[in-house]
Amino acid sequence: MSGRGRSERSALFYTLAGVALRVGILGAGFAGAMHARSALGLDDVRVVAVAAVPLDQAAALAKECGARVATAEQICTADDVDLVVVATPTHLHAEYATMAARAGKHVFCEKPIARTREQAEEMVRACDAAGVTLAVGHVVRYFPEYQRAKQLLDDGTLGRPAIATLVRGNFSVGSAREWYLDDAKSGGVVLDLMLHDLDTVRWWFGEPSRVYARRFTGGGGLEYALATIRYDDRPIVQVEASWAEHAGFRTGFELRGDRGMLVHDSRDASPLTVQSPAGPAGPAMMATPTLAESPYRRQLRDLFARIRRGERPRVDGHEGLRSLALGLAVIESADRGSVIAWKAPA
Repeated sequence: MSGRGRSERSALFYTLAGVALRVGILGAGFAGAMHARSALGLDDVRVVAVAAVPLDQAAALAKECGARVATAEQICTADDVDLVVVATPTHLHAEYATMAARAGKHVFCEKPIARTREQAEEMVRACDAAGVTLAVGHVVRYFPEYQRAKQLLDDGTLGRPAIATLVRGNFSVGSAREWYLDDAKSGGVVLDLMLHDLDTVRWWFGEPSRVYARRFTGGGGLEYALATIRYDDRPIVQVEASWAEHAGFRTGFELRGDRGMLVHDSRDASPLTVQSPAGPAGPAMMATPTLAESPYRRQLRDLFARIRRGERPRVDGHEGLRSLALGLAVIESADRGSVIAWKAPA
């Protein structure tokens, strides 16, 4: 298990010495700032350093956190950093994660784990060899709508799943984050948006057997992808992702089984409803999240607690690698225009 040996020693140290878990943040864009602010709301956690380009972006976030500004290399090797949050552009994840691991730091990496399978495998090997935890930020597993869907699938409320559709869309990212438009750096809309739902599909239904996808890339950062995920004995799944949602960000899913249907649309007042052959059954009851319980904060709280207990993260490096590999299979299928047989990495 990634990080078990060192995590157990760290848990003993933090518990007996009463020392806060000290966090360094690489990146001060949306993800880096979200993770930093989420960490600030947790007990026994301190954000001690922030790195970003441009420097003034790092300085503003560091001031908000009561932290210092440092380079990424300084944070990865600093004596007063226990865990490094890697929220840089995707193609830099492996460089900084392996640097931090070799310096004995736990690593929380924003999804996707890396741009290529080889980079992800290098990260997993480095963290395993160093005995540190590697966790990947597939935050959708902490959203209450998706957790409730998992419960209803597992307890048989919907019956045997037959068809699942998942959609995720945003406006063009081109003007604010130009590196996203370089497919070699970002992986485009598949690794930016669709990967959330590909990971969700694996979490809900297990590993598929084959993939077929199409992708369209237009000017000005417009991009669209549609993937059909097939199982030998499970539902047909369609996953749609778009950088062409001019009305703004949205997510949703429909799960159809032989006993009922579950519908989620982030734009609706009732974001999760159950329908049955007898008619609509009304909202699917779930806990109402508060700001203090945002999925991002719940994700970090859970990770830090697991590190202290010497336990495996909910989404460790191996899980992050498997979801990345499925995303890369979607890209390969779209590029080749053919079905790709799928087997998850061990």
